[in-house]
Amino acid sequence: MGGPVIEEIAHTIKARRSAIDQWYKNRLSDLRGAEPPVYSSVDIRNAGFKISVVDTNLFPAGFNNLCETFTDNAVRALKTFLEQRHPDVRRVLILPEEHTRNLYYWKNVARLQKIFRNAGVEVLVGSASTLFPDPFTIEIEGEDGRTPLVVRKIFLKDGFLRTDDFLPDLVLINNDLTTGAPSYLRGLRQVLLPSPDLGWHRRKKSEHFKYYQMLIDDLSQLLEIDPWLLSPMTTVETDIDMGDTICLKRLQDAADRLLLRIRQKYLQYGVQREPYLFIKNNSGTYGLGITHIQSGSQLLSMNRRMKNKLESSKGGQKVSAYLLQEGIPTADLYQGKPIEPVVYLVGGEAIGTFFRIHEEKNDMENLNTPGMSFACLCFHKLDTKKVSNQLTCENSDALFAVSSLLGKIASLASVYELDQVQTAQRLTA
Repeated sequence: MGGPVIEEIAHTIKARRSAIDQWYKNRLSDLRGAEPPVYSSVDIRNAGFKISVVDTNLFPAGFNNLCETFTDNAVRALKTFLEQRHPDVRRVLILPEEHTRNLYYWKNVARLQKIFRNAGVEVLVGSASTLFPDPFTIEIEGEDGRTPLVVRKIFLKDGFLRTDDFLPDLVLINNDLTTGAPSYLRGLRQVLLPSPDLGWHRRKKSEHFKYYQMLIDDLSQLLEIDPWLLSPMTTVETDIDMGDTICLKRLQDAADRLLLRIRQKYLQYGVQREPYLFIKNNSGTYGLGITHIQSGSQLLSMNRRMKNKLESSKGGQKVSAYLLQEGIPTADLYQGKPIEPVVYLVGGEAIGTFFRIHEEKNDMENLNTPGMSFACLCFHKLDTKKVSNQLTCENSDALFAVSSLLGKIASLASVYELDQVQTAQRLTA
């Protein structure tokens, strides 16, 4: 039943596009002039019988994995975003990760710089890190040969982040702030995007999926479909100590209750397989602090290595809250290996997609782990005769139509997240 479900959803989206666009504008206006994220990316899992966002990144890397066509889309979307939301911006400072020399990450920064430059603004990459000399130059290997990426030393003066000869109007954060927001980001007199309040030091996946589910429930009434087809069932458990049997029993009970709910949906839709869950660090990224289970009892029988895996996080932050999320097996394959679409958005608009691939994983597992690779399989460029034995997707056009809309909804959910955080701050000020 896989193909028809996705095709039917895509057909409904196309038929009701005007109503969906108006729905989106209404939901955004509910937040008193809030704006969509300057950029974001979402991981999508398509099981054929359902499709959903399973993770949302608000400080995305990986722009270097987009093809030239999708990069051009990003430029156009960025121009529109700046013209509509920040028309006075002429100079942009990109703040990258501070403690990495990963060349793939710096290729991402170079691509971001290119996107902003082609959108008509002057752009510089700067860092306050003492680990980098001033200037710090990285040679980036590209299609046109090696080009230097220069990272300048920045400092704070009179409420502005700047270099000696560059005063930006907008500061773009490309650092997920897992370990906290630097003090120099407080009270800036420049536009600062995304908000540091959306960094992983404060953000919770459970909050994101609460708003994502709320929006999917609302939109599903308009589309007249079951919201389960577009969202994962989730629950969250806090104050968990992996060394405490009582905590593990509580986690087990929550997992078994969630698995029962999913099993009932499988029976309703005739899905002939056993459900499973992902257990995820509720405030994390980089594929850390995550595993999958098919029964709650597996949590009680975990060895020390698995517990250590669940407790690991970027920056060594302590993990004590876990999101339990319905596992969505992937029906999409490339050369027989599982793949998942990663959709990129600029200003809340989908601008392109590539696939995450992992040759050592199966259709149930997390693909965002060491050993993964990326393929920019642009369907508008592919010769289907050549790839027909390599690429297996449940109707590529329908997959991208649905994925793009779900990415837009996830970006809107992040606006609700920020509104909730900032409302709470005002109430406690």
